[in-house]
Formats: sequence, C-alpha cells, structure tokens
Amino acid sequence: MKSFFKKILGAACIGLSLGALQAEPSADELLKAMRDMSVSQGEKDVQGQIRKGRTKIPFGMSVRNGVIAFQYKLNDVWNRFDLHIKAKGVDIMEVKDGKATVLPVAKYATPLAGTDVCYEDMSLRFLYWKGGVLEDAGEDARIKGRDCWVVRIQNPTKSGQFAWVRVWIDKENGTTWQIDGYGADGELKKRISITSVQKLKDGSWFFKQMKLEVRDPKDSSRTVALDYIEMDDLPGKK
Repeated sequence: MKSFFKKILGAACIGLSLGALQAEPSADELLKAMRDMSVSQGEKDVQGQIRKGRTKIPFGMSVRNGVIAFQYKLNDVWNRFDLHIKAKGVDIMEVKDGKATVLPVAKYATPLAGTDVCYEDMSLRFLYWKGGVLEDAGEDARIKGRDCWVVRIQNPTKSGQFAWVRVWIDKENGTTWQIDGYGADGELKKRISITSVQKLKDGSWFFKQMKLEVRDPKDSSRTVALDYIEMDDLPGKK
C-alpha cells in the first residue's frame, strides 16, 4: 500500500509501508515499523511554533544520522534538546554550549517556555517503548472516520508522566491520528491528536497542526489546557 505521513516528530505523523506487513500485523510489528521510519527518511529540517493562547514559541526540528534535534526560542535565546535513537530505546539529551548530557528523568514533564508541552510530549519517547498489544477497541477504533488499530503500550519503568499510552494507527495508510497518555490511576492525562495535514508534491503527507489537551485530574473528560504544535508550509507542498 501507499506509504505516507513521513515521520519526523518522533512518531507524530508516520509514513509506514503497510504492504510489508501482514493483513493483521502485531503491535510489535506496527511499533517497529514506526521506530524504523524515524531514521530511514534521510535529513530533514522543519520549522514551526508552539502556540498556547496568544503565546507563540518558535521551534524547529532536524533529523541527522538517527538523531532528532528540537529547538525552541525563549527570550531571544534558542534552547536545544535531542532524541537519540538506539537499538534498546531512546535517550532525551539536553544540549548546552555544544555538549549533550542525558536529561534527568525528573525533567521529562517540565513544561517548555511557559506552554503545557513538555520534553516527553515533544519527543514522543513513549512510542519507543516495547511490548505493545493490540486492543479490541470496538467503535472507539475509528478516528476521523478512519478504521484504526489501537495499540496499548505499557511504560516499562516508572519514569515519565504516563503509566501507559494508547495509539491510533490508520489501517490503510499507517497514519498515527491520536495518542492518549494515562496515569497510574488509569485516568486520561493528555491527548495528542493530528488536526490538519499538508500534502507534498512527491505524494507524501506531513502534519500541519497537532493539538495537545491536558485533562482535569478530577474529571478526565474535561480539558483544562490546550496547546497547538503548528508547522510552517514545507518545501514541495502541493
């Protein structure tokens, strides 16, 4: 089948060749395909902004040799952190004065530049957890009118903001439409969803806007904060 939604933001919008998978792939196959795509698309450079209300934080991403670098601008200063992809998982690296050090686990959920988006949200490191399982989600498996596989991934450690996540992956084209992050109490903490996309001249697709919703700890059906990650038009947009 057609491969599209080329993967840059960790696995936010994924292009994966489902033709290489069986009709009903396992969760591990789907997750492996997503992880593999993070380093197989060559060099990329993209720009955009994180928007919370009237606050707009410029940011950029680049992909080089299996490293996804993130930068955001605060008070006219660019700050950087990297996602280093390894065979056994990923590391979030904080880069200062040209030197990269492993980001302390305690900082995973630290908000970036006054927004609700944290290091873990931006890097989507939880999509590199292994041991996912396919859920029988029934009607909940449809997102934006699309039939999806729903993969549940348990946090292999106690680090980070989520105990487990659920990921909606389009059955036809491999697009990741939605990611839900849950706390140890089983309640929804955050929802990350693709709200708009852009098509490139080569037939591939890339996300245009991604929405992050923070849910009320006392009522997980209620959104208490809302942020957007928005991409500039990419070169080659159709």
